[in-house]
Amino acid sequence: MKGLLSVAALSLAISEASAHYIFQQLSVGGTKHGVFEYIRQNTNYNSPVTDLASNDLRCNEGGASGANTKTITVRAGDSFTFHTDTPVYHQGPTSIYLSKAPGAASSYDGSGPWFKIMDWGGPNWNLASSYTANIPSCIPDGEYLLRIQQLGIHNPWPAGIPQFYISCAQIKVTGGGSVNPSGVSIPGAFKATDPGYTANIYNNLQSYTVPGPAVFSCGANGGGSNPTVPEQPATTLATSTRPATQPTAPSCTVAKYGQCGGQGFSGCTTCASGSTCNQANQYYHQCL
Repeated sequence: MKGLLSVAALSLAISEASAHYIFQQLSVGGTKHGVFEYIRQNTNYNSPVTDLASNDLRCNEGGASGANTKTITVRAGDSFTFHTDTPVYHQGPTSIYLSKAPGAASSYDGSGPWFKIMDWGGPNWNLASSYTANIPSCIPDGEYLLRIQQLGIHNPWPAGIPQFYISCAQIKVTGGGSVNPSGVSIPGAFKATDPGYTANIYNNLQSYTVPGPAVFSCGANGGGSNPTVPEQPATTLATSTRPATQPTAPSCTVAKYGQCGGQGFSGCTTCASGSTCNQANQYYHQCL
C-alpha cells in the first residue's frame, strides 16, 4: 500500500508540473499573433524561476537574447494582451514591466532599468488566460522589452519557495512622449523579506502588497491605467495594501488545474466536469 501511495504521489507531482503555464502569445491591435512570434522562447519548458539572484528573472531561462524573435510596433497609449497556454492557477500577483533597449530589443539582455506599468494584486487573485494593459502614452519612442511576471505564492515561505512565471515580448514604441521613468534592476527588485514574497495565503490573508516598485503612471491621460482581464468574471482588482472585494461568482466550479481545497482554503471545492480534486499537499488540492 505504501508503494502504491508513493506512485500516486509521484504521478500527481508530474501532472502538476506538466500543467504549469507560460505566457507565449501577444495580441496587439486586436490581432493575436503566433506562439513565440514576438515573445522570447524560454528553454525550461513551463517551469518557474525561483532564484532571486538569477538573471533568468528578467526574461526567463533562455530569454537573454531575442535574436530569433520578431519585434512588433505598438503605439504609445495603445493596449496589448499576453496569452497563456494554460490558465494561471497558482494564487499570487501578476505584474507588467518595461525596459528601454539602448538599441534593438532583439539584442538587449534586460540589464538596464525596469519600470512597472501594471499590477493585478490580491488577496482576490485574478487567475486568467489573458492579461491586457496599455503602453504608457508619455514614454519615449524606441524599442523595449515588455515583461509579464506572475508570482505563485501557493507554497508558503519559508517551507516553500515562491515561483516566478515570466515572459518578455519585444516591442517598438511609436508616437510617445519624453518622460523617462526611473527603474529598478532585475535581479535585485525582489527580496526574500518582501511582505508580498513571504505572505501566507492560508493564514487569513486580508491585504497584500505586490513585490517590486510602485506602478508608473503618466498621469490622468497616461497609459498603464485600468486593466482588463478577458475570460474572467468581473472582479475588483487590488493594486495596493487595501483588501480587495470580489462579487459572488454565478456558479461555484473550479476549472481544471485550479485549487479546490487545502488547509485554510475557503474557495470552491467542486471541480469542473472531466476533472476531480486531488491532494498535492496539506495546503494545496488541485482539480486534475
